[in-house]
Amino acid sequence: MNKQQPDWWHYSASSWKQLVELLVELHPLSVEQCLNQCANQASWQLLRQGDTNANFKLSLANQDYFVQLADQTKVGQLPGGHYCSQTRLVSENPALLKWLPKCLLDSEDIRISIWLYASPTVSQHFNNPDLIVELSRLLSELHHSQLLLPELDMKKHLAKYYEITRVNKNADRLRAEVLYQQGQKIVNYFEASHSCHNDISPGNLLSGHQLYLVDWEYAAISDPLFELAGIICNFELSNLQEQELLDEYEKQSQLIVDRDKLDAMKSLYRIIGELWYMGNA
Repeated sequence: MNKQQPDWWHYSASSWKQLVELLVELHPLSVEQCLNQCANQASWQLLRQGDTNANFKLSLANQDYFVQLADQTKVGQLPGGHYCSQTRLVSENPALLKWLPKCLLDSEDIRISIWLYASPTVSQHFNNPDLIVELSRLLSELHHSQLLLPELDMKKHLAKYYEITRVNKNADRLRAEVLYQQGQKIVNYFEASHSCHNDISPGNLLSGHQLYLVDWEYAAISDPLFELAGIICNFELSNLQEQELLDEYEKQSQLIVDRDKLDAMKSLYRIIGELWYMGNA
């Protein structure tokens, strides 16, 4: 089965086997027919490389799929330090189901869902009050959900990312040391208290006839203000957009946003992000 893999797509025999078995189950096709379709390079479109994965659109005769392949060398960077089926877990929560694509497979090697005809959300979308209301409702449902997620130990998380930069010969070690020292000064503001996605960015928040939130690898019991800080940083929100989001979030969630703590979380989010990019460059 390994020999039938197209050499332009490097993944494990286990991923290939799980994909084919799922397609045989979903469609009236033989194993050979599925193998032939999946081995056709024209069926695949590379979307983007994620932090710990590669993402593809798989187009078959009667259905399009989103296929995500895990990079096993980077699972240690996840909040729990290992992989768990979080997309499946979240998709089984009735309050969150509305905002997720239908999950068909979620394993350590490969995740497959129905393809969404939606586009990345960008900062201009935050000028639309309806989007802010829907996102705030999504965040409120998520943050109040009782999900069995790993707890994000931010002190260990910060130290882990710092160590990644130290072993990367191309990383600016002096800059990494400065970032780590800055992070240590504010990390105690972080409180892991609620279910969070932890990676809400343009590629993961999709807009179509509604909002969708995808790629739940970094989901954990985390700090809602760290989540909000990530949105503000990732979408480069203006002061007005930020204020409107925070006001609506407080209204929907009944949680008070401490602005001083939020500023600390923004700094911490930027530090974590820069350390990650330095370590993985």
